[in-house]
Formats: sequence, structure tokens, C-alpha cells
Amino acid sequence: MRNKKRLLLFAAVAVCQLFVVLSMAWQWEDTLKTGQLFAWETAPVDPYDAFKGRYIDLGFKETSGPASDPSRFAHGQKAYAVIENNADGKAFISEVSAHQPAEKAYVKVKVSYVSNGRVHVQLPFRRYYLPEHLALPAEMAYRESAGKTGVAVIRLKDGYGVVEELYIGEQTLRDYLQMPLSGGR
Repeated sequence: MRNKKRLLLFAAVAVCQLFVVLSMAWQWEDTLKTGQLFAWETAPVDPYDAFKGRYIDLGFKETSGPASDPSRFAHGQKAYAVIENNADGKAFISEVSAHQPAEKAYVKVKVSYVSNGRVHVQLPFRRYYLPEHLALPAEMAYRESAGKTGVAVIRLKDGYGVVEELYIGEQTLRDYLQMPLSGGR
């Protein structure tokens, strides 16, 4: 009887763990397939994560927006950044709110600080993972293209954001890496 209870407890814990992992993967895939598309200007570098491998650490130019109520925000607080596109088609934070927006695109963020009515936030999609063999060329390509605009294409859905693609100038990072060295890089 005691072993049967242990076995049932073990099975329940295993099912819960499997559910958590599968729901995280489903949320990521669902956001990529059905999320709203935004292009965000970046400034990436190439660090390493011992568990997940090489990634580009994305630093975004747009990390603040006007506060819906500046007195409501403190360092480390969770908030909602409402995202819109400007006339050039680039994403920007149009408002930071303590409450989840009803019908606007938004992403859940953490407040860094408030200054002059603007809330500076930490965006949740700061890493773009790539295959190991592309890591060094990607880092070198970014250094070579220092004068070009880097853009991360982000999909947003229900406050969750996923980096879909990175661009250097008008080309995807992968296409940029496949250009011959004498061909204009």
C-alpha cells in the first residue's frame, strides 16, 4: 500500500512537470504562429549560456514609455507596456500601465525606474538563440555592420513576446551571414 502511494505521487509529479514544460513550449510556438508582429531596433552582442548555448543579447533602443500614472510604479514592479508602430514601422512603447490593456498589443515588463513621467522597463525578450556554428560569424557580422540598423522582429500575444528574426540593415541575419565577403559586407 505504501509503495502504491509513492508510485501515484511520483506519477502525479511527473505529469505536472511534463505539463509545465509542454505548456511553455506551446506558448512559445503559439506566439510565433499567431502573435502580432513588431520590428524593434536593437544593438546585439554574442554571449554564451552554458545550458542553452549561444545567443545574441539584445539591447533595445526603445525601453521606456509615458506612464499612465507615474506615482504607481516602483523599481522591480511588474507592469504592462502598450506597443505600437511608429510611421517608420518600428515598435515603440506608447504607454506603461499597472493594469493589463483590454484591446491593445502589450508585453509584460519589469519596471527599472521612473524619470520625468517616463517609465523605463526591462523587456522580457532579450535573447535570440542561434546554432553554435553561426555564433562567431553572427558576432563578427554585427561588428562589421556597426553603422547599419539592427532590428528584431518580435511576435506579441497575450503579454508574451518571442523573437522571430533578426535583421542587419534590410537582410535577415542568416541571409547576411551567407553573403560573400567581397559582395558588399
